[in-house]
Amino acid sequence: MAALAERDDAAYSLFHRSLLDQKGGSLQRDFLRAVMRRSAFLEFMDEHARATSGEDVEQFVGALTPSAFKELPATSEQAMYAAWADVPPRMACRTSFWAHVTLQHIKSSRIEEAYWLAANGGRNESGAERIDRALARLDDGRDGGPKEVDDCVRTVLRRMSGLPAARGNRSVYVDCSFGRAWWRERLVKRVLSRDHAESRTALQNVVRCSQTYWERLITMIVSRGSVFGSVDVQDAFINSMAKHFEAEPNTSLRTSGSLTVVLRRLSNIAAARELGVLNVEEIGTIVDDLLLRVARIEG
Repeated sequence: MAALAERDDAAYSLFHRSLLDQKGGSLQRDFLRAVMRRSAFLEFMDEHARATSGEDVEQFVGALTPSAFKELPATSEQAMYAAWADVPPRMACRTSFWAHVTLQHIKSSRIEEAYWLAANGGRNESGAERIDRALARLDDGRDGGPKEVDDCVRTVLRRMSGLPAARGNRSVYVDCSFGRAWWRERLVKRVLSRDHAESRTALQNVVRCSQTYWERLITMIVSRGSVFGSVDVQDAFINSMAKHFEAEPNTSLRTSGSLTVVLRRLSNIAAARELGVLNVEEIGTIVDDLLLRVARIEG
């Protein structure tokens, strides 16, 4: 595959750090004012982190709305991964890559307005309304103005590419709309390739259970630890969770707290037994039993 275009990595990382340097500072204000106008935002980003040479990924042609971009439907995530399946994982974990992909969709008007990136699930307001409110509070000198501006900036960066400077490397897998879609669907497709895999819908119900749930799962998936660093363990675990969800629709294991308990107990099992030498089916049997035991306790 030909080299893919991205934003200059060093420049983009420096841009993140500079933006976060001062809450409500001039750079944050200029950034949010640029976000309000699509052409101004594209120029602003080109000025601070230009694109590298290389090919752009195919544009996603499915429906995108402010709410859908914030939390993409399962069908959209599936279609996105199908279009971008050839993207190497080494690129798909880079904020500079997903920033460029997002900006290209803004440039082509697939994402109609850059301020979509500022929408916050915690309030029933658009990204534009949220930015207007934050800037007005700052300009009026009201309490909380700098923090509200900073919160808006962080939301835009998280949704555009992830924000490792504030949230660690998991941010690109969890916060970035396009990046999250790619990694979730990649995991689903990988598990589906296994013998005796649960249905796509069942697997999607696990990885899409909630944002916090996915964050706990991806922390496991990108781990280099001796337990969860094994692809066989990861796939068996996700498949067993999907099976449990299907059999027990009201299971207590749908909470992130219960998931943490399960992961911790599986780590304890692995400390006494080498899971890596077992096949996926054997690991799945162990996880199936563990899930039932934890569900009884947590329920």
